[in-house]
Amino acid sequence: MKIEVLQEQLIKGLSIVERAVATRAQLPVLSHFLLEAKSEGLVLSATDLEIGVRVLVVAKVIEVGVAAIPAKMFNEFLASLSPGKVEIKVEKESLVVSANSYSARFQMIAAEEFPRLPEVKKESELGKLDAKDLIRAVGGVIFACARDSLRPVLTGVLWEIGKKKLRLIATDGFRLGIEEVIMESESSGLNLLVPSRVVSEVVRLVPEGQIIIGHLSATSQIYFKIGDILIVSQLLEGNFPDYTKILPKEFTSELMVTRGELLQAVRTTHIFARDNSNMVKWNVSEGKLRLTATSPEKGECSAEVPIQLTGEASEIIFNAKFVLDYLGVSVGEKVWLGMGGKLAPGMFRDPEQKSGQYIVMPINA
Repeated sequence: MKIEVLQEQLIKGLSIVERAVATRAQLPVLSHFLLEAKSEGLVLSATDLEIGVRVLVVAKVIEVGVAAIPAKMFNEFLASLSPGKVEIKVEKESLVVSANSYSARFQMIAAEEFPRLPEVKKESELGKLDAKDLIRAVGGVIFACARDSLRPVLTGVLWEIGKKKLRLIATDGFRLGIEEVIMESESSGLNLLVPSRVVSEVVRLVPEGQIIIGHLSATSQIYFKIGDILIVSQLLEGNFPDYTKILPKEFTSELMVTRGELLQAVRTTHIFARDNSNMVKWNVSEGKLRLTATSPEKGECSAEVPIQLTGEASEIIFNAKFVLDYLGVSVGEKVWLGMGGKLAPGMFRDPEQKSGQYIVMPINA
């Protein structure tokens, strides 16, 4: 194996695959990069068995070959070099990297031990969508995923693939986020449960362009292809809750409020609610919304926000952090809220958007 590559191109490629390197590797090989010198260029791969990333880097390949090298040390060494040509070659059991007056020798391990990422074919593709649409949709649901693994299915995002559309659903059992995006697809009726970490990595790595989504049913994997980047993930197993059962069907109170004013009021009352299970009481009446929070043995706080109310006055207690999560990512000027009583779930949405729902269960206190 012998190649010549620009340091800046190699660093760019490594920054993409390094997120898949295992931080606490159960297998030593999972803390390594796999470098493959092929006729089309240099292929970089990394995986922690949950997510795998592969990217093609433009390089002059003098001699084809493969090498598995320590990821952290290799990345740090390359990052310390100045931009310019880098020569990489295999000598016996080592990988030698040279650039100007710098050189380093890295011990390799058997490349055969590295878990190979699948080769994807066009027939396994489900469709494609715009990266910006996916980023918007993921931002509207990802915070609703469970953080612990007591119920692994709740740590994922459900992808409901329908004809010409994709619906994303996430819930931790206390709140529920739903978003939809247009997707060029002829498939329908397919549900895939994708780890939330993988979903976050996809939108982080792909700020723009078209994303091709595919499904490898034989190995229970989903993949995302963006130009020369391939991201592969194992799907979560288990039954996702039937979220349709908790979707409110009717409301006794509907209110419209300026998002910025509501965000400020919830954020301020949350200062006192933090010591009391994040509980903030919402009193809805004609023309105004009054938020109240109490900090045991420390004090209390209230805030009033003007609203437009349709329906009857009501009272409900929400977890302020759950509301802040939604208001923090919503971009519309207004927020619509529907309530069906103090023990019924409340629904938040942006009235300017055709899709997108956020349901929060009330606190019975």
